[in-house]
Amino acid sequence: MFILKKIEYRLGKLFKRLVRKSFTLQINWAYWIFTLICFLSILLLGANIFRIIKRGQERYDIIQEERARLEALYEENYELKEDLKYYSSKEYVDIKAREELNLVFPDQRLVLIEEGEVPNYENDKMEEKDERKPSWKQWYDLLF
Repeated sequence: MFILKKIEYRLGKLFKRLVRKSFTLQINWAYWIFTLICFLSILLLGANIFRIIKRGQERYDIIQEERARLEALYEENYELKEDLKYYSSKEYVDIKAREELNLVFPDQRLVLIEEGEVPNYENDKMEEKDERKPSWKQWYDLLF
């Protein structure tokens, strides 16, 4: 029994020494705090870099959309300039003056043909062609 008590006593001392040593182990708190701060700084920097890249991509997309819109406006502007050239040309003014306003130049005559006056040539036969007047004579009679 004595041996058992002696073994128990020695084991208890050893156990107490191990427990004491593990708790009294000196930890370099400054090192671990510095390491934790560096790790958190790296994480925050990574998050900020990711945010900056994402914001840059969004701005790039906006720029691309605006560039496409600008190209469409340039095309529309070009078409409007071409239309302006056409509508301000002498030919267009002459056509509109004749068609809509029934205006003519001083040395010209305006001839209005009503629907009843237009000859219908669909039912004509070859025999009637010989009896007709020449076209210059018909125009002369119509205009003068």
